[in-house]
Amino acid sequence: MRVEQVEVARRVMAALKPYVSTERQARIREVLAARTRDVTVVLEDLANTHNGAAVLRTADAMGLMEVHLVPKKGARFRVSPKVAKGAFKWLDTILHPSIEASVKALRGRGFQIWVSSVTADARPVHEVPVDVPLALLFGNEHEGVSQNACALADGRFHVPMYGFVESLNVSVAAALTLAEVLRSKRARHVLSPLGEEERIVAEAVWYARSVRAAPELLGHLGIHVPSEWIRQPILESER
Repeated sequence: MRVEQVEVARRVMAALKPYVSTERQARIREVLAARTRDVTVVLEDLANTHNGAAVLRTADAMGLMEVHLVPKKGARFRVSPKVAKGAFKWLDTILHPSIEASVKALRGRGFQIWVSSVTADARPVHEVPVDVPLALLFGNEHEGVSQNACALADGRFHVPMYGFVESLNVSVAAALTLAEVLRSKRARHVLSPLGEEERIVAEAVWYARSVRAAPELLGHLGIHVPSEWIRQPILESER
């Protein structure tokens, strides 16, 4: 985290604090205290706007800080606002041009990549190793994860099922997977919180996204922030 970025974040919070209620400030600090980057989700070529929105909503509820998106080539990642309930405002959503690019970026940060699969060699989700940072990859609702994703992954997992159905809706599978992985990480005390500097930056971003007039207020004070601090242009709400 660059020193300049942290200093800008402090200036943003000081400027916007009068416009954020004390209750909201306390809630932001409370939520950030539970946030982690040790676990993330990668969504590859999701077709249904409701499914993508539901996964983002789950990621926020479970305490994730970031989600990685690999939309179909030439398409945008679109979400249903009624389902998302604004969850994407509180997540870092990172767009990748290809599954190869997403895996390279995450592996460069020390993540293991595990893909959701119904193949015979997929391990039950409770057997996924949790002593390392994990990127959990979910694929297209109809075709599953791509062959490229499977080839690049460190392993495959599945959610055990005991009925006649052979697969789950992707948003349900993501929710069950995250619940199990995060439970296991907490039980083994291997889930790291945000660092102090990234918490400060995230708090400033959430202030900016909580104040409707933030762009005008900050501009008037000569405080220049990245555009994604105000909004996430890679996300397009379903009309």
